[in-house]
Amino acid sequence: MSTAVDCASSLDVTARNARAGPLHERLAPLASEWRAENGYQVCTRVRGEVANHGPWLACLTHLARVGFKGRGTAEWLQAESVQLPTVPNHWLRDASGAIVARLGAQDFLITDELDGHAGLPQRLTARWQSAAPRGAYYVPRQHGLVTLALGGEASTEVLARLCAVDLGTAAFAADAIAQTQVALTSALVMRAPVAGVGNYRPSYRLFVDTSLALYLWDVLHEVVASLGGGVLGAAQIPPG
Repeated sequence: MSTAVDCASSLDVTARNARAGPLHERLAPLASEWRAENGYQVCTRVRGEVANHGPWLACLTHLARVGFKGRGTAEWLQAESVQLPTVPNHWLRDASGAIVARLGAQDFLITDELDGHAGLPQRLTARWQSAAPRGAYYVPRQHGLVTLALGGEASTEVLARLCAVDLGTAAFAADAIAQTQVALTSALVMRAPVAGVGNYRPSYRLFVDTSLALYLWDVLHEVVASLGGGVLGAAQIPPG
């Protein structure tokens, strides 16, 4: 069970039991609360009042994620009762609540959602060990990719300043994925609001190689701050 802890009194204990992650040094001065999940420290809340205006940036690297690719992968996933997007560069929410992203005809990224804790990446990883199709490959995405969330009404402006591709809501479909560059860094970008009640505000997920995560975070944070926004903890992200 995940347990929230006060950052000032218990951060050292949390650090001994969970991976800090590449963005820990950026989040630690801001955080007021952490918890351990999937072997990572999660910044659940930041200090001070959270503004209701301006773009926001958050780290979701603790969410479980895994990749599968190669001949027969789509058929295997369907046999495991996983719902799949019909064409590449699109995503959907599986019945379990997990996000299933199709990056190619036989290339998939599957990640848990904040409100779902579906466990689909873990279940498929366990099944893969005994039922992997010939010609398909397991892609360990948990430590190879960092997951960032960017949201708020001005989030489209943040991306417009850093990406040559138009990722605005008028041009970028709600279920679309862009395999592109953000701040000259290769990234996967999807419009994926946090599941919840209410209208969906503009919101994006960005997946970037762990080695480049600190750089991309700093650039995004600089632009977010210039537009009157800031950092949120995972528990502070507004639904939909």
